[in-house]
Amino acid sequence: MDLNEQSITPMTEDECWEFLSMQPIGRLGTAVAGEPEIFPLNFAMADRTIYFHTIPGTKVAEVAINEKVAFEVDQWGPEIAYSVVVKGTAEILENDADIAAAESTNLVSYLDDTRDTWVRITPTQVTGRRLQR
Repeated sequence: MDLNEQSITPMTEDECWEFLSMQPIGRLGTAVAGEPEIFPLNFAMADRTIYFHTIPGTKVAEVAINEKVAFEVDQWGPEIAYSVVVKGTAEILENDADIAAAESTNLVSYLDDTRDTWVRITPTQVTGRRLQR
């Protein structure tokens, strides 16, 4: 294979979830005041659901207004790269059972602050691809 050629292979849904489970950082895509915005954040998963916690602010306000989001995780190396995109519905968690489920993921924030708002992304579509040189 010529070094300039690349092979793009779709990933199965199971491969996508396995890849997601191994990554500590993802990017939340939403609309802020009608403009696209991307927020890097650390996350955890349970039962093919994505959780993150944050402080009240732009992410929380936008999720409250427009629950449709995209979440992306990737990894790039010299020979192979991966990209997984999850489209779904984001929900600010308010009841004790939902918050307990989120806390059971044992997500630890990279920032030492008072992140006390939990958000759950319920997927409606998961796609991924593997790029190989």
